[in-house]
Amino acid sequence: MAVRAILFDLGNTLWHIPELPPVEQIRQETVGRILTLLRSWGLEPHDEHRFLGRDIRLAITAADKRAYETDCVSPDFTAIVRRVAADKRLDLTPEQAEELWRSWNLPGDFFGRRPFDDAIETLETLRGRGYQLACVTNRVFSGPAFFAEVDELGLTPHFDTLVASCDIGYMKPHPKIFEHTLEALAIAPQDAVMVGDSLRADVAGAQALGMTAVWRKPRKLLEEPDGIRPHFVVDELRQLLDLPVFQ
Repeated sequence: MAVRAILFDLGNTLWHIPELPPVEQIRQETVGRILTLLRSWGLEPHDEHRFLGRDIRLAITAADKRAYETDCVSPDFTAIVRRVAADKRLDLTPEQAEELWRSWNLPGDFFGRRPFDDAIETLETLRGRGYQLACVTNRVFSGPAFFAEVDELGLTPHFDTLVASCDIGYMKPHPKIFEHTLEALAIAPQDAVMVGDSLRADVAGAQALGMTAVWRKPRKLLEEPDGIRPHFVVDELRQLLDLPVFQ
C-alpha cells in the first residue's frame, strides 16, 4: 500500500475546548443573542422565548443522536429549529429559521476552542512529505462562520478539502461522506488513512471502505472498543509522524 492521502476528523482530533465556560454564562449568551434577534424582527419576546435556546439544544441533540444511531442521514437542522419555534408561537419563514439557527450556534472563540498544540506542526510535516490532507467531520452547523473559524485557527491552508456532514447530508460512519471526500481528492480508499477519535465514526467507518484507520485515543474515553480494532493507536498527533504507514 502506498498512502497518498490522510483524512482527519476535527473535534477532539485536531481541535478541542480545553475548558468549557460556566453553564450560566453559556445560557446568558444564548438567550441574549436569541432575544436580540427576535426584537430585530419587530417581535416582543415573551417569557417562554427565554427557553427557546434550551429547547433547540434538546431537539437538535435528540435528532443528531437518533440519526447517528440509525441511518446516519444528517437531519434537517433548520427545519427542527423552525418546529421548535412554532411550539412557542413563532411562525418563522425558512430564512428566519436559518437566522435563528445561526444565532443559536455560539462561535468557537466564545468557548475558547483551539487546535491541539501539535496539530499545525504535524499537518505541516505531513504535507511536506507529499501527502494530500483532508478534513471530514460530523457537524450540526457549517456555513461561513464555521469555515471562518477553521481559517482563523490556521487549519485551512493544510487541507485540500474540508467536508462537513451537515453539508453532505450523511454522517460518519456512513460510507457516502468518506466516498465524497475521497472523490474530491481523486484517491482510492486503499491509498488513504483516516485519523479520528471515534472508534465507530472514524475507525470502523473508514475500515468498512478499506481505508487504514488510526485511532487518536481521546484523553477522556467516551466509548469502549466493542470489537473495533484500529490499525494504529496514538495518544498525540505528533506520534503519527513515526508510524510505519507514513515512512
